[in-house]
Amino acid sequence: MISLVRQSQSGFQSERRARRKKILLSCLAGILITAIMIVVLAKLYFNHTYDGYHVERTISVKNSNTMQYLPYAGGVIKYSRDGVSAMGASGKDLWNGSYDMDHPEVDTCGSSAVVADIGGKSLYIYTTKNHGTEMTMDYKILQACTSEQGVVAVMLEDTKSNMIHVYDPYASGDKLLVEIPTNVEKGYPVAMDISGDGTGMTVSYISVLSGMVESRVAFYNFTSVGENTNCLVGAQEYNDRVVSEVRYLGASQVCLFSEKGYSIWENLKKPSEISKQDFKQEIVSAFCDTNYVGVVLAGDKEGKGQMKVYDLQGKELMGRSIATDYHHIAMAGKEILVHTSTDCDIYLVNGVHKWNCSVEKNILHFLPAEGMNRYYLIEENEIKKIKLKNN
Repeated sequence: MISLVRQSQSGFQSERRARRKKILLSCLAGILITAIMIVVLAKLYFNHTYDGYHVERTISVKNSNTMQYLPYAGGVIKYSRDGVSAMGASGKDLWNGSYDMDHPEVDTCGSSAVVADIGGKSLYIYTTKNHGTEMTMDYKILQACTSEQGVVAVMLEDTKSNMIHVYDPYASGDKLLVEIPTNVEKGYPVAMDISGDGTGMTVSYISVLSGMVESRVAFYNFTSVGENTNCLVGAQEYNDRVVSEVRYLGASQVCLFSEKGYSIWENLKKPSEISKQDFKQEIVSAFCDTNYVGVVLAGDKEGKGQMKVYDLQGKELMGRSIATDYHHIAMAGKEILVHTSTDCDIYLVNGVHKWNCSVEKNILHFLPAEGMNRYYLIEENEIKKIKLKNN
């Protein structure tokens, strides 16, 4: 009798395990199918193309053709020789300021923006929390860039050599954090960028020795890592190219652009090159975002060039023909925005031509906006926030 009961219990437990296994497999199959469907739908949505748009909001702007525009915190920065203002995604002003500059230039990082008078001595730092801090330099400003916290690096022109100063404009005491002098042997700084967290900086120098133009790129770190080396943690010499632009892609990666190509460096406390691309054709334009680098290469006599996009490891993601008569090209996330005076185009990093539009009015700027498939179409005397659609 005991033996029969044990056998019955054993059979019941086996059936229960079988049912549990069947349920588990069904659940796993359902999860797998759902995941595949999500990936497929996301891919279809990401690669979706559009042929029209509708206007969600129109904002009138006076003298818009004398202003410059940049994307900022989901909205737009607009600036001219006599003032600057930031418009949020809702269309309301976040902050504004007035000044008198001959050659204003703006650099942004996150919610921080610096407006510098190139060739002058004044600059202003703005954030969504601080609506304008003015600083006056002792020397003429050649370039200025900002971190997310508002720490700014300023390239200054001295009579004998250029120099770089790093400031914390919100410090209660001495605002000068770092001073980087230069000399003829080291070269003159021509391009720089500061990291988003304000702890590092990369500078490109040019020197002319024995009739040869050479580039030297220096990597600086302002934490304890660089305290025993005057902040210098690495350098790279180039005798076959001139590094003319430096762009941080994130906190730990920076891209160096030259007339021949580009290279990406990471681990900026101990810099190392992770990828490099050289091109035989002339580079017409270069653009980048946190995950991608793109170039437009000079093309044939008909004005058709080649647009190429790479990931940070150097894998080519896209190569396609593009007319090179555009006014501006820029990358925003996984999209490349291009415009002429009458046409706008959006390309995806995989080469899909997402959108093309022709308008009758003169297009001054075409910028990304907050929200899916939303953009700013800036024409004479008005800013339109548009959303893509199919007619």
